[in-house]
Amino acid sequence: MRVSGWAAAGAVVLMLAGAPAALGQPAQGSSETVTATGTGTAPVRPANRHSNASILAAVEAAHGAAIGGAFSQAHEYASQYAAAAGLALGAIVSVSDQNAGGGFYGPGPNVGPFGPNQYCGTIRVLVGKPVKGRKPRFRKEHRCFVPSFEYVTLAVTYAASSSSSGG
Repeated sequence: MRVSGWAAAGAVVLMLAGAPAALGQPAQGSSETVTATGTGTAPVRPANRHSNASILAAVEAAHGAAIGGAFSQAHEYASQYAAAAGLALGAIVSVSDQNAGGGFYGPGPNVGPFGPNQYCGTIRVLVGKPVKGRKPRFRKEHRCFVPSFEYVTLAVTYAASSSSSGG
């Protein structure tokens, strides 16, 4: 039987959920926590595909829209993990953004192909076919690149306690 990556990650979270004190983490009310990661996506739809300001505004709006989906998915997974471990979810202990690798084009938020917050710029385009023994010719063109989606990944940690049914 093949185990998916999500199932393996869930098993690791369940093993670690009951042992935060053993990992050197301070107990907060109870010594048990459940952490789950959720990912949200939202399409980037600029009003003007040829305007850097419009593309940047659309990327930021899509980022905000994707946060809700990421949080909902993390809560759903945390509920499943807690139920499997015989725990009841409590209050949120922490939320962290897992997009350390950055945006679509590079590290950090809103990094376009031409630099931070730059989705439009000048590129060199080959003119004609390359001919052996001749230097290739290029022309400069202004282009804008719009990412299709904006992705947000959040890790949400919940306090957990033993459920009344015993676990």
